[in-house]
Amino acid sequence: MSVLVVGLNYRTAPVALLEQVAVAPEQLPKALASLTNRDHVLEAVVLSTCNRVEVYAHVSRYHGGMADVRDFFAEWSGLPPEDFAGLAYDYHDDRAAAHLFAVASGLDSMVVGERQIHLQVKEAFRDAADEGSCGRVLSSLFRQALRVGRRTRAETGISEGAASMVDVGLDAAVQVLATLRDRAVLVVGAGKMGGMAAERVADEAARVVVANRTRDKGERLASRVGAEVLDFSAIADGLSDADLVLCSTGAPTPVIDADAVAAAMRARPDRPLVLVDLAVPRDVDPACAAVPCVTVLDIDAVRAVTDTGRTGAEVVKARALVEQEAALFAAWTRSVRVEPTIAALRSRAEQVRAAEVGRLAGRLGALDDRQREALDALTKGIVNTLLHEPSVRLKALADGGGGDAYAAALRELFDLPE
Repeated sequence: MSVLVVGLNYRTAPVALLEQVAVAPEQLPKALASLTNRDHVLEAVVLSTCNRVEVYAHVSRYHGGMADVRDFFAEWSGLPPEDFAGLAYDYHDDRAAAHLFAVASGLDSMVVGERQIHLQVKEAFRDAADEGSCGRVLSSLFRQALRVGRRTRAETGISEGAASMVDVGLDAAVQVLATLRDRAVLVVGAGKMGGMAAERVADEAARVVVANRTRDKGERLASRVGAEVLDFSAIADGLSDADLVLCSTGAPTPVIDADAVAAAMRARPDRPLVLVDLAVPRDVDPACAAVPCVTVLDIDAVRAVTDTGRTGAEVVKARALVEQEAALFAAWTRSVRVEPTIAALRSRAEQVRAAEVGRLAGRLGALDDRQREALDALTKGIVNTLLHEPSVRLKALADGGGGDAYAAALRELFDLPE
C-alpha cells in the first residue's frame, strides 16, 4: 500500500501543457472514475487549479499505481507520456504527504503564503468524497493537510502580506498600464477569482463591468461592488471600452479570440489593452498577443514579470512544521499497512478455534445452550488474549518503521493472504 502524488505545476510545465491536462469541474466525476477503475488505484483525489494539476492516489502497489496514474495523464490529455514525463513530478508516502501539506499551506504557490489554495484543496477533497473516490487513507491525508494549512498560518508569519494570484495578475497589468485610475476594467467570470478581482479594482478603476455566463451570478457580484453587468454573449463589444480585461472562467475553450480583439482595437487604435488570463484552460486565445497594442498576461507571463518568491525565518518555520506533520502521517500509514495482516491472523485463529469446537461437538452433546455459550466465550477469550500482545507489538514496530518485515514473516508462518 502506498500514497502517491503525480502532478505538473507552474514551475515544471508551461500553461499550454497545464491546460491540456486540466480537469474542469464538470469533468471531475469522469476523471475520478477513470482513476479508481484502474487496477492498482484504490482511492483518488484530483487537484486542478490555474497553477497545478495533481492526482493524489492510494494504491495497492507502488509501481503499478504509479503506472496507472501516469497512464491516466496520458489518456486524459491525449498526449504521449514522453511529452510530459520530464515535466511531471511524483512523490510517495511521507514525501507525498509533505508535498500536499506544503501546497495547502501556500508554500508551493506562485505567491508564497496565499490563502486561496487552502480552499481549493478543501474543495478537491470534498468533491472526491462526494464522488465516493476518497476513502479512509486519503480522507485522513486531506483532513490533516487542511489542519496543517491552518496551523502554518496560525503559528508562523507565512501569510503576512501575502497576495493572491489575482493581486499578482493585476500588479503585472499595472506594470503595463501604469495605473488603474481613469481606466475601465472588464471582469469575465464571477467565480472566486472574478469576485476578488472586482473587489480589488472597484475603488480604483473609473468603471468596472462584470460578464458571467450565468447572468444572475454576475448581477450579484456587480451589485456587491457597484459594477455594471454585461451579457456574456456581448463580451466582444465590451472589449472596445475596456483598458483591462481579467478572465477567470472555467470554460474549456477560449472565450476571447483574436478576431474579437482585433475588431475592438480598430475602434480604439491609440489605447492599449491588457488581457489578464488566470484561467486554465486559458480564456484568452494566445493569438491575441499578436494584435498591436495588446498585452496578454497568462500564467506564464505573470510568473515571468513578477517576483513572488519569499524566503526567511517564517518560511523555514512553516517548512519544519510541514515535515513534522508528514512524519506523523507516515507513522500512521505504516500502522495501517500492518492492519490487514493482523486481521488475517485473527481470522485464521478464529477459523481454527471454530473448527476445533466443531470437531468436538459429538463429545459435547450433553452441554446445554448456556454451557455452550460459556465454552465459546472461554475459547474466544484464549485466542484474543494470545493474539493481543503480538498485535500491539506489530503496530508498535510499524510505528518505528520495521513493521513490514514482521508482517511478512507472520504471513509466511501462518500462510496468510497478502
